[in-house]
Amino acid sequence: MRAGLLSKLLPDEQLDSVFDLDVERLKARGIRGLVFDLDNTLGPWGFTQLDERTRRWLRALEAQGFRLGFVSNDGGQGREALRAALDGDGHPVVFRAGKPGTRGLRQALEALGLPPERVALVGDQLFTDVLAAKRLGLYAIRVKPLADDPHDWGLKLRRGLERLVLRWASRQRQRQRQR
Repeated sequence: MRAGLLSKLLPDEQLDSVFDLDVERLKARGIRGLVFDLDNTLGPWGFTQLDERTRRWLRALEAQGFRLGFVSNDGGQGREALRAALDGDGHPVVFRAGKPGTRGLRQALEALGLPPERVALVGDQLFTDVLAAKRLGLYAIRVKPLADDPHDWGLKLRRGLERLVLRWASRQRQRQRQR
């Protein structure tokens, strides 16, 4: 795999959960906006409401000065209550974001009023979330997925490819350290 392509697939950070974000480190990097993927990042695939813990945590991020946005490749059908809750708090919500394309992320950035270098995208997939973030120059944070649909064979294939890419990257880093 070519190093140039690999750099577009590798996150700047990897975390177990969104709750593990180091807010102070992000602020020190100049990050002022956080754009979250929805499915398998903030809730299980297709969720229609935020749980109370996540809602409180998002409010705490806002209280610390972060602007928040949300993107999903999902069409948003049946998720009107989720959109209303997030939109109602003044957050841009972009369904049909088209990741790894950048159109949906550009919409979110415009609504946040921040340049790409001031924004981190938090998501669970290398080939959609991380790649889209890197293409736009956002700081990319990958979290472990909450739960995958066991019937989605395409997702199973992507997860397998993600493991291969991450394993390859880990070996490359080890080789560089040994030099």
